[in-house]
Amino acid sequence: MAYDITMLTYTPDLRYIDHSRARIVCAMRYSHIAKARKCYSAGTLANRLGSMDAVKSFHVFMDEAGRAWPEPISLNPPCQPAFSYDEMLLADLCIAAARNDRTPFEQMIEDMLAPSARNALWAASTRLMRNIAAVAR
Repeated sequence: MAYDITMLTYTPDLRYIDHSRARIVCAMRYSHIAKARKCYSAGTLANRLGSMDAVKSFHVFMDEAGRAWPEPISLNPPCQPAFSYDEMLLADLCIAAARNDRTPFEQMIEDMLAPSARNALWAASTRLMRNIAAVAR
């Protein structure tokens, strides 16, 4: 049986995933591009995330991730439907936090981040997902 290398390099397609993951990844991409082009709008990001509280907690989450990550976070351009590995991991961390499921959250990053960084990222991601969920109710 031949080994398929594409299985190692596969990441989800933004067009075919659940709305929560897509919303988080689109917010990451928007924030990065808009800040680089000096046209960032918290209101535009609030439209994507649902509220200004979600915007504030999104920025805290991204700051914590940026501090904790061993190298710069890799984002794909907005026209790329496939996730980068970092986008996929950060979105998965947020989904685990939304489910209040600490075990898979830890398992995804325990080899990569120190306990203090994991704790800070857990707190930031649970706050973000709580603020996003509050709007959905």
